[in-house]
Parts: sequence; structure tokens; C-alpha cells
Amino acid sequence: MTNLATFLLDASAPIIPSGGTQAATTAAPVAEQAAQQTQVAAGGLLANSNPVTIIIVYCVIIFAAMYFFSIRPTRKREKKMQEMRDAITVGDTVLLNSGLFGKIVDVTAECFIIEFGTNKGVKIPVLKQEVFGKREPNLSNKEIEQPKEEPKKQGLFGFGKKKETEEN
Repeated sequence: MTNLATFLLDASAPIIPSGGTQAATTAAPVAEQAAQQTQVAAGGLLANSNPVTIIIVYCVIIFAAMYFFSIRPTRKREKKMQEMRDAITVGDTVLLNSGLFGKIVDVTAECFIIEFGTNKGVKIPVLKQEVFGKREPNLSNKEIEQPKEEPKKQGLFGFGKKKETEEN
């Protein structure tokens, strides 16, 4: 589109008015000025920029998009998991990443001492990163009904809340 606009609006060719040669010499600087204005208007902000500058701007935009769509949500999730792990105390029943349930017997700097099974003799140190969450095991054959939460209403792009309209 830019090339087509530049081609159609190219004013670099001198326009010779029918008034004679003196008018042609004064029209040349005006034509050059018009050509520069046309190129700036047709190409936008980076039309006459160095291609390296355009590549750098492109890379910055890609990095910003990756940050907001990938890195930032991952950090939020990790922070939430770390807060949950810091809140675990002795006596809590936890679920590990491997699917095992256990009861916290002791807490050290980098691991939990977890008691597995019902024989009270199996105590294994487990890294804090391997704890998935606090949860009691379901030892019955009945399924536990999960409470249904209403989805939070959010506005466009997740900002703010939508205004609820009341129908009468």
C-alpha cells in the first residue's frame, strides 16, 4: 500500500507550467518539498527510518507481547503457589505433584517432612516445590460435589467489571 501511494503521489518529476522557463525553475524546489511531504504522509512515522531501527522496534513490540501474555501470568501463578506453600503448617494434609497425599510432620528450610500412609512409620522429606496444595483425600466411594462458582464478569480485555443490567 505504501509503495502504491508513493508511486501515485510521486511529485519528484518537475511540473512545467505553460508560463515558460522561469516558472519551471521556481517550480522545482516546490516540487521537491511536496515530494518530501508526500513521502512522510504516505509512509508514516518510520517511513524514512533505518531498517535496523524498524527491526529493533519490532523486537521490542514482540518482547512486550510475550511479557504480557506469557511471563507475567506465570509469575503471578508462581507467587500464588509460593504464598500457599508458606502458609502450610504442621498437621496439614497436602497433595503432592505426584498425586500422593500426606500429613506434614515437620517443616525445614527447604523441605517438608511428610508422613505417608496409615502405618505412621513412613516419613519422607519432600521439597517444598513438590507440594501442589492443601487437600484432604476422599476415602469414600462418593464423589465430592464441587461448589459451582459464578464466573466473574469482566469487561473488555479483563479490565474492570461489566455493569449488570437489571431487567424489569
